[in-house]
Formats: sequence, structure tokens, C-alpha cells
Amino acid sequence: MNRDQYIQMRKSGQYDLAWFYQYYLENKSPDKDTYPFEVFQQAFNMYFQMNGGFVLDYMDKKMGVTKIENQQGNLLYIN
Repeated sequence: MNRDQYIQMRKSGQYDLAWFYQYYLENKSPDKDTYPFEVFQQAFNMYFQMNGGFVLDYMDKKMGVTKIENQQGNLLYIN
């Protein structure tokens, strides 16, 4: 997956669901079923609403980004 695209999404706060779906396709276990985009979209949206911070923390680590947040957890800098 393109790290630069991920950083742009993080900076803008606009998350491209197709990007996350592509990440899922490239990183899921080969022995697991592949969910169609519509199913992924519905499940991911619900999960992201409840656990968005965990998803972004995980992806930040996977993408190897450096970030600075304020005390409230708002993103100030990412690279």
C-alpha cells in the first residue's frame, strides 16, 4: 500500500475506504474468505466509528509514520 496516500488521508482526516479495502485484500490470511467490498464497507464503517483511534494507531505503526499529537489526541504533525 502507498504510505504517501495514507499520510495524506491522515493529514486531511478524509479516509478512503477503497484504500483500506485494498490493504485488507493485500494483508488478509490466504486461508480466510474474502469479503465483498459492500460487506467490508458496512463492517469497517461500524468498527471505525467505535474504534477509529485503534485502527489509526495500528495503521500508523504498519505504515511507519512519525506523528505528534496534542494532549487531547488531535494530530498536529505526521510524516
